[in-house]
Amino acid sequence: MDKENPSRMAIAPAFWYNRYNKAEDNVGTIKSEITDQMRNLLNNRQMTNLLLFLLALNVVVTGIVGFVKWDTYALSPDGQHIKRAYAVKAGADLLGYTPSRVEAEEAVKDMINEYVGDMVLTEGKTNLDIQYEELKFGKHLQTQKGRDLAEQVLKEPASEIIITGTALETEVIEKDTVMKETDELMKGETEIRQEGEDGERSISSDVIIENGKVTSKKTIEKKVIKEDKDKIVMVGTKLDDGLNEDGSYRFVHCSVEEDIENSEEYQAIQGAFDYNGPVLSRSRGSISGPSGKETYYNLNMSGCISIMNGRGYSEPYWVRSDGVKMYGYYVMCAAGLGIRPKGTIVESSTGLAIVVDTGGFASRNPRQLDIAVTW
Repeated sequence: MDKENPSRMAIAPAFWYNRYNKAEDNVGTIKSEITDQMRNLLNNRQMTNLLLFLLALNVVVTGIVGFVKWDTYALSPDGQHIKRAYAVKAGADLLGYTPSRVEAEEAVKDMINEYVGDMVLTEGKTNLDIQYEELKFGKHLQTQKGRDLAEQVLKEPASEIIITGTALETEVIEKDTVMKETDELMKGETEIRQEGEDGERSISSDVIIENGKVTSKKTIEKKVIKEDKDKIVMVGTKLDDGLNEDGSYRFVHCSVEEDIENSEEYQAIQGAFDYNGPVLSRSRGSISGPSGKETYYNLNMSGCISIMNGRGYSEPYWVRSDGVKMYGYYVMCAAGLGIRPKGTIVESSTGLAIVVDTGGFASRNPRQLDIAVTW
């Protein structure tokens, strides 16, 4: 129903009642003829013919009156003859007419829905008695009073409209994201194992709507229509130990900014090499390590670092707690570059080392390692 133009629901019937309006004149003519016939009959004493004539006259008059009553109807906007109509009312207020019972029922529903808005009511009623009643056309509708009544159009009730009912709504159950750790992926890597799916639930609420505005709403039932599915994301925990499948070592870039020595990543890199032999120290000076003879030296390593950075390594420089100089995750060492080029990962008694320098010792012992320390 359009509140601005509420007449849309009405059929705006116009009644006509002037067909066969000369019936009364016809009856007067018939009466005159009866009088003449009566004189002739009395004069001729033809009583039998008189009785037959009266009987025939009665049939004719009754037929005329019956025909006029039968021809009473309303006129719809498209010109159809309506033999009956239904008046829709809100309490004592007449809202308008419809030409059929079905349309009257729909008009009652529309009246409620108009004030409910977008909300869906499974059950609802108003404080007004909105109903419809059949309006049968009879002789009384041929009066001016009846004509005025029939020409009324749909109007909005002046009374306050309060609707109480049960509203049915649906809401989305948002899927949860579950993070699961796995050692099948490297640390920092993620993989979606299940996309997940939102669910849906229905909510039934008792509502009160006053003049189109919800003034009270109380949830009475929630029911899951569709279960949600979690989104599952696998988070890698495996640390790169720099160990290839064939047992050889590869360089691993340092991703730790602070306290490298105590980081899990450093422990994983250095833990890939298990050594139980003698360890180089200041007091020992020289030992036989896992890769051959080891010595130590203490020089400024800035030049070596600059060269390695230029080669694309760009690792942080730091000093381990035992005084060993470190480049990223690896011990800094010098070696015979003909056997072990710069960037080679080698085993030493102080841990896995990276070749960043060389020295004159390499000509005498190309397999010797010189460990960079602060001693």
